[in-house]
Amino acid sequence: MRSKNYIIFLCFSLFFALLTMPMAQNILVNGDLETMEPGFWSKLNDGMGGAQCSWATDAAAASSLRSFKIVKAGATTDMVGWVSVNNADLYWNNAGGNDLYNLRYWAKTENVNTSPANQDAQIGVWFKYYSGGGLLVEQFVPVDQTSASVDWTEYTAGLLVPSEPDSVVAVAVMGKDATGTVWFDNLDCNTNAGWTMGIFNGDSETPLGWMQWSDVHGFVGLAEDPDAYSGTHDAVLIEKDTLSDEIVFYSEPGACDARKWYLFSVWVKTDSINTAPDYYPTSAMGHFDDQRMGVCFFFHRSPLYTNWDLTGGDQFYYIDQTADSAGWTRYAAFAQAPEDAAGVSMRARYNNFPTGYAWYDDFQIIEVPDILVTIEKPGTRVATLTNNFMLKQNYPNPFNPETIIEYVVPERGLVELNIYNLLGQKIRTLVNDVKPAGTYQILWDGRDVHGNYVATGMYLYQLRSENAFITKKMILMK
Repeated sequence: MRSKNYIIFLCFSLFFALLTMPMAQNILVNGDLETMEPGFWSKLNDGMGGAQCSWATDAAAASSLRSFKIVKAGATTDMVGWVSVNNADLYWNNAGGNDLYNLRYWAKTENVNTSPANQDAQIGVWFKYYSGGGLLVEQFVPVDQTSASVDWTEYTAGLLVPSEPDSVVAVAVMGKDATGTVWFDNLDCNTNAGWTMGIFNGDSETPLGWMQWSDVHGFVGLAEDPDAYSGTHDAVLIEKDTLSDEIVFYSEPGACDARKWYLFSVWVKTDSINTAPDYYPTSAMGHFDDQRMGVCFFFHRSPLYTNWDLTGGDQFYYIDQTADSAGWTRYAAFAQAPEDAAGVSMRARYNNFPTGYAWYDDFQIIEVPDILVTIEKPGTRVATLTNNFMLKQNYPNPFNPETIIEYVVPERGLVELNIYNLLGQKIRTLVNDVKPAGTYQILWDGRDVHGNYVATGMYLYQLRSENAFITKKMILMK
């Protein structure tokens, strides 16, 4: 019996240690938001002849923070600029054929060459459509170069694409003989008959590995923040009205393994948010609460990059909204990948009606290693060093907000009864005393050591003594 319980002790201790240490590589690309490169775009001939391409914050179109900037002081041996990834079938895109595409972008110029004699001296955006490795059709949409400096202006055109493309690319460039400075923003293309595709990160707002969405009433974006949890950047979500809308800052999916367990984690700080007395942080759940903010995550079926096929349903876990402001706080939850999952993604999210400011930093999705942990089934006698030490299943279970825990002590000695969350953090010590032999009951009121009610979710309760180490699980359901 002693060897069995020694194994139980080691397994349980290792379980807590693994959950509170860096266990594996973060699945998310750029989870700390410190790689300052725009997602879905790359530089074209940057540095050629001294030309510079930058992800700029000194100028942007209306309601934007960033743009694609090109500076050329003189002629170069080739065009310089920014080129998008293939957008034809990326995630939810489905570029169609035999249709008119509406091409558009915004641009601002400063001290550029005027009256270009040929295309090599022009500035603008190429929209290119390919099929089977060959060019189907393309169109160049130039900026206004009748004046050296033109403020933000929208440029549009139409292009008939005769058949379905398998590659759609946008290229924002200054020709090899063009000079001066240009900023590009809000690049897009779409079919005339109805939405079939768009240019990912055409608004130049999100960094490598990330996307964002909000309606005209809210704001979401990458912020340069000296008070970021780590580094110098975080994601900020802002909503000032109570109109029905949603705001999301979300990751590209990363590969995961079916049936594996994953830890989802992020740091959040808040200011002037909507509150309610029962808006406690939660564990992962499928419930959509239109007043809450927090994290949403999805599991994806294969193929990851040419489809957006979700499995297992939307999963949410919500942050603390019992106070209108809070400093950096880590929120985490566990979930198991469904048997048909091939990928996973994560998003900072305001549901329909939250208000205020929230900053998110250091997103992580980490695989939890497989480990044997002995947690007895309800009604099963627990093996201990002496046959009469027992920790019974709490009742009621699930519970809200109180539950009774019963345990049996066969001989006088020091007894400890502790509550832990699934991150291995001690929530509360209910018993720490010398107890004579006997049967005991104690009520846990669902509060932590500070007197605060804990969130909905699974908790572990553990009986310790010189001759026993027993653990069971219970569920708080609000």
